[in-house]
Amino acid sequence: MYAIIRTGGHQEKVSVGEQITVDRLKEEPGEEVRFVPLMFAKDDGTIVTDHVQLSKDASVVGKVLNHFKGEKLEIFSYRQKTGYRRHAGHRQPLTLVEIAELRLGDTVERAEEKRAAEAAQREAMELQAKAAAADDAGTPKKVTPKKKAPAKAAAARTAGAKSGTKTATKKPAAKKTAPKKDA
Repeated sequence: MYAIIRTGGHQEKVSVGEQITVDRLKEEPGEEVRFVPLMFAKDDGTIVTDHVQLSKDASVVGKVLNHFKGEKLEIFSYRQKTGYRRHAGHRQPLTLVEIAELRLGDTVERAEEKRAAEAAQREAMELQAKAAAADDAGTPKKVTPKKKAPAKAAAARTAGAKSGTKTATKKPAAKKTAPKKDA
C-alpha cells in the first residue's frame, strides 16, 4: 500500500517505513506529524481519490527524525560590460521524516510490523542457507585450478633477448661546431 501526500507545496509518494525529506517542519525530532493524503493505492490494486472518503477515513502519520540543511545552491548574477556581479548562496532548511503508519478505513500498515516481518523472513532465509550448506558439506566439490593470465610484455622481452637484438635507444645529438676562421 502506498499514498500520495501533500507537503511543503509539493507531492510525495510514500509507503510504510520509508524516509522522506520535506521542507522544514515546526515539530521537534521524535514528534508525530500528520500529512494530507491525496490518493491511496491498496495492495489489491484499488485506488481511492475521493476527497470526502480520504478526509474521513484516511491518515498518513510520520515521525520527525531530525532537521538539517540541504546542499548549497550558488546564485550568481552577471551583466557583461557593466561591472555588475552579485554572488550569494543558499542552504534550504529540511526535515527528515519516517512514515510510521498508513491508515485507510480498517486497513492499517505500521512500520514496526513491517520491520518485524522482514526480520523474520531474513532469519528464515539464513536458516535455509545454513541447511543447504550443511547438505552440501557431505558432497565433495570439484576444484578447478585458476588459469594464469598470459604475460605478454615479459614474453616479448625474453624473445628479444634470445634473438640477440637490442632495443633501440636514443643517442644524443652531435654538437655543431662553428667553422674556424683563419686570421
